[in-house]
Amino acid sequence: MSRRGNKTLVAKRTDSKPIDTDEIRALCDSAGLDVVGERTQVRPPDPTHDFGAGAVADIAERVTEESADLVVVDDELDPGRAFNLQEAVGAEVVDRTRLVLDIFAERAETKRARLEVRLAELRYELPHAEAKARRGESSGRRGFKSGGEEPQAAQMRADYKQRIKNVREQLDQLDDADDDARRERHEAGFDLVALAGYTNAGKSTLLRRLAEDHAVEENDARHDDLGETAASRDRLFETLNTTTRRATLGDRRVLLTDTVGFVSDLPHWLVSSFRTTLSAAREADAVLLVVDASDSVSEVLRKTETSLEELDTREGALVPVLNKRDVATDLAEKRDAVAELAGDPVVVSATEDDGIGALQTAVTDALPDRDRVSLGVPNSDAGNAFVSWCHDHGAVESVEYGSTISFEFAARPEVVAKAEGRAGNLEAD
Repeated sequence: MSRRGNKTLVAKRTDSKPIDTDEIRALCDSAGLDVVGERTQVRPPDPTHDFGAGAVADIAERVTEESADLVVVDDELDPGRAFNLQEAVGAEVVDRTRLVLDIFAERAETKRARLEVRLAELRYELPHAEAKARRGESSGRRGFKSGGEEPQAAQMRADYKQRIKNVREQLDQLDDADDDARRERHEAGFDLVALAGYTNAGKSTLLRRLAEDHAVEENDARHDDLGETAASRDRLFETLNTTTRRATLGDRRVLLTDTVGFVSDLPHWLVSSFRTTLSAAREADAVLLVVDASDSVSEVLRKTETSLEELDTREGALVPVLNKRDVATDLAEKRDAVAELAGDPVVVSATEDDGIGALQTAVTDALPDRDRVSLGVPNSDAGNAFVSWCHDHGAVESVEYGSTISFEFAARPEVVAKAEGRAGNLEAD
């Protein structure tokens, strides 16, 4: 159900100051909501409404005054508190997790993204559906309890778990296809580099700076993340669907993938629902961890720590990048903060094309070492075609032409093995 255009009140409770509503307001804007006011409160969580009685009464009054349709709570509400608060304020209540899911659902364009969103939605809806069943809401008996209430909740739980299983099985099939696509790309001589980090850190703009003008096989049916362009508008979750583009860094042929941005305070089960999308970063040969230098020092620290937790199981090297230096203050302090957690960052401005050369060098240095071999093939049409193939799949050096073509070839191990086999076949012919 679309909530776009709904008049919305933002509500946030924290145990201590300061209270920051910038990100939840940005999320509301990203969802197309019309924020007409906010109510914050500093106190421990109330077991019934999350907010204290005074704040609940104030929210209800503002709902009436503003004719608000929606109250967005910057917190994760359990089903009981969500229901109680909705009853008390007289408007639909949506917590932070549900809001993020709404945005994800609207932005999901590929089959993979839609399945991952559906998995997350089902996992979110399960406890809420069980709670409704216990209240008798699913059969229109709101507030009425009977002996059939628990069996109804049990049936609801079984139904959701089966639907979750079905979606997971479909995602497993896509995982197999992703593994095949990664292997094929490696065998084609490409190194895989992913960009990761929080939303609005400038990942998409950085991708455009690093990538070549043309897209990577945009109609490739095997891998539906291959897009012609990488959007870089200033809104959250612009890149829910991963975008992959080709780049040449030094003498390395690279496929760059822009992944979905991280968001603060999301439950682990929701993040894990997007395992296929995040695998682009976790299984890359190198990961650019992009950090927003325009954030405060404390935000830089927090976001870097959280990003590292999400990337803890990565296979490739990490290249920290401090972006937006053109609008940053306290840059030296922020650089030190990132360096302490993730290693010395490359400081760049993607919008100003500043520091991109240094970043390209850092990425090539972080990529896996290549195997090197001396090859010789007959100086024939087939031999020259083989040399062209080597140019397309790695680095060719020290070429000497005579009755044979001799050269040095450096590439990924699987490519070198294939090259040696092909060269051997040419010599036998």
